[in-house]
Amino acid sequence: MSENTLLFELLCEELPPSSQKQMSDFLATEIYNQLNQNKFTTSNSKLNIYSTPRRIGFKVSHTATKSPDELTEIKLMPKKIGWVDDQAAAPLIKKLESLNLIDLKDSLDNFIIQDEVLYAKKNIEGTSLVEFIQKELNQVLKKLPIEKVMSYQLADGWTSVNFARPAINLICMHGSEVLEIEILGLKANNIIHGHRFESTEALNLKNADQYEELLEKKGNVIPEFDRRYDEIQNQISHLINNLGNNYSCPLDNELMEEVTTLVEKPNAMMGSFDSQFLDIPSECLILSMKSNQKYFPVLKDNQLTNKFILISNIHPKDPSMVVKGNEKVIYPRLADAEFFFSQDKKRSLNAMVSDLDNIVYHQKLGSLNERCLRVSKIFNHICENTTLNSNHDSDQLAKLAKADLSSLMVGEFPELQGIMGKYYALASDMDEDFAQAIEDHYKPKFSGDDLPQNDTSLILSLADKFTTLIDLFSIEEKPSGVKDPFALRRTAISIIRILIECDINLDLIELINKTFPGDNEENKGHLIDFIYDRLENFIKDRGYETLVVQSVCDSQPRLINDIILKVEAVNEFKKIDVSENLAQSNKRVLNILKKYDKPLTDKVNQDLLESDSEKLLYQSIVKVNENNKGYLEAKKYNNLLNNLIHLSETIDNFFEDTMVNADNKNIKHNRHLLLSELNKAMNIIANLSVLGT
Repeated sequence: MSENTLLFELLCEELPPSSQKQMSDFLATEIYNQLNQNKFTTSNSKLNIYSTPRRIGFKVSHTATKSPDELTEIKLMPKKIGWVDDQAAAPLIKKLESLNLIDLKDSLDNFIIQDEVLYAKKNIEGTSLVEFIQKELNQVLKKLPIEKVMSYQLADGWTSVNFARPAINLICMHGSEVLEIEILGLKANNIIHGHRFESTEALNLKNADQYEELLEKKGNVIPEFDRRYDEIQNQISHLINNLGNNYSCPLDNELMEEVTTLVEKPNAMMGSFDSQFLDIPSECLILSMKSNQKYFPVLKDNQLTNKFILISNIHPKDPSMVVKGNEKVIYPRLADAEFFFSQDKKRSLNAMVSDLDNIVYHQKLGSLNERCLRVSKIFNHICENTTLNSNHDSDQLAKLAKADLSSLMVGEFPELQGIMGKYYALASDMDEDFAQAIEDHYKPKFSGDDLPQNDTSLILSLADKFTTLIDLFSIEEKPSGVKDPFALRRTAISIIRILIECDINLDLIELINKTFPGDNEENKGHLIDFIYDRLENFIKDRGYETLVVQSVCDSQPRLINDIILKVEAVNEFKKIDVSENLAQSNKRVLNILKKYDKPLTDKVNQDLLESDSEKLLYQSIVKVNENNKGYLEAKKYNNLLNNLIHLSETIDNFFEDTMVNADNKNIKHNRHLLLSELNKAMNIIANLSVLGT
């Protein structure tokens, strides 16, 4: 059976950049996995994925023309039903006919008998590659991650098909053979169409292995996304190196990926704009260049210059015409930014605050001004209940932090909220610490983003984020499934990051209890559970074992700034042999306490301790608690957990010698009190019973 390279390419009108690569990756991996499962491939097979603005495709080396035949055993029926009086019975004959195995009916030796059940051996013939690919393509194309499907007519004027963009040409080859495949109204051929502007002739592909070389050399297209990405990076580096040592170009990965989806053969060029625009905050210029024009800003000594790098999809003889065209396009964009900035500066940040009453935050939650009052309340609570300090007026800070939302610049570029607020605050001669808090209170905006820089920034950031969670949960606007329109999961993770990474001793539950509106305990409970669910996921994502994380988060600790220390301590404790015994003992204690319906608020009565084992257990608990008090204050959690080892044998002896449910009610109650104290002592930083799951 011959092995050749399988090639597939679907040429289309310009594909949507946001889903182009995902479509190609999905198509290629799905088909490749199915080829593997059906044994068309070998250990030497390799997958190459192709993705450009006009094409998606893949290549799989060492692909067989047909999947191998397989000898399989087919379960038929019990022997007593299928073989009667030394011959095949009617039910067996009917079954064999349906399987095209009627020749087996003549002798019982033709069957395999296992546990008095008849089995038949049948050779399943392999599937041809062309038949398999046709079937799989029809299925996979329907499942492609296309953001918006187009419906368009084929050349016959009657038939309509659906795809991301109209398909123009289809290549499907196995070695030198064109496979008779038909999809989206196109029949497979071996004709390559290269770059739209720089390759006018159709190219005849003689063998699938020649695809990349022919397409790149004569078609002027680099079909692999990663190669184009690297080529763009190299060309940018080359241009920057030519400028000198002090120049740099920060490569935004998101922008790099977007630009890579827009070109088939990249050509990096250097342009410039009028240096007068450098008086505008650099964040405005950079955002305008990136979002509107897809340009890469150039820095000198980490300061923005009036140079930029553009990535063209053509290689003209005179590149200056392309550069001039782009310089002409960027001018009005930067002029707009200059106008917005100059107009905004005519109003003070305090003047912008008056607009907050007219901006609706949420229909059920009132205006932005009303929201700011709630932020101020939480700001004051954090100041009073943590080691963070701020001398700024919380009402003023909360309002000024949102004032830039009414500015022209933020209206044009919403991503600049907070950043522009800082500039306008400094322009109004406000305190630098105050201005920094206005910018920082949105941080962290995404995973890995910087945290707020100072105490005022930290307090305002926490207050703003807690307000978002409390407000929206109070009106039942919580995330559902994958839907999270208000990014509340990200907000909760941001709070968790700040509290842990900045070591802030804030009581989460106390804050929520004091600031959650109304008496809706159910919604309040949902918010608390939501935050601790995010906390579990946050710690798990750092690589800690699930049961270890669950044991620490199970009791929803009010302070989470030292939770990683607790997780690490439990992780080490779990490696000790006796930890398993303690976990099982703790589980047993919890099960006993769950079944006891009387309140356990009294102290253990030592006079009612009868057996030596329960007296010894009581003494051990007292001693462990005395030692653990110091360990807890010093956050020596490893020592605290190791201290519990002394309880292991004592607990075992207690359960062996003592009947908890004694006939005497007072003794029974006292023993439950003893177990309650034991449970508190063992679970002081984690629910150890979870480790025994």
